[in-house]
Amino acid sequence: MQIALANPTHIFEVVHFFNVNLDRKNSAVFSDEFFCPLGIKAAIRRKQMIVATVEGQVVGAFRFYRKKTQNKISLYQFAISEVYRGQGLLKKMLNTINDLPIVALCPTDSNFNEYYYKSGWKLQEQSDVFKIWVFSNEGR
Repeated sequence: MQIALANPTHIFEVVHFFNVNLDRKNSAVFSDEFFCPLGIKAAIRRKQMIVATVEGQVVGAFRFYRKKTQNKISLYQFAISEVYRGQGLLKKMLNTINDLPIVALCPTDSNFNEYYYKSGWKLQEQSDVFKIWVFSNEGR
């Protein structure tokens, strides 16, 4: 398995990967932007997409944005191929950029908050709309 920044040759495969592995009915998928091929393409060109590949096939991907003025990284979207779920792949991928705390928003009423809790993310704050989760390599 290789984990690296996505490059322009990955664009078509990453767009397809997200379309296959993100479910529009999942309450954690709160924006149609997660399915926008132009956004995925732009993230790859800006070097803001990490992919995990096995024999050239994408099995995991996430889109991120470094918030330099806030000293944190925003995890914008991610997906892991069903075959690789439950194996800690997202954590391995996040560790490639984890020089700053990584934050993720999840709708407050989403069942996906349980994933963040069970996988070691810390709840930073909560509003009526979102829970903000933080992944950090401190103390790991």
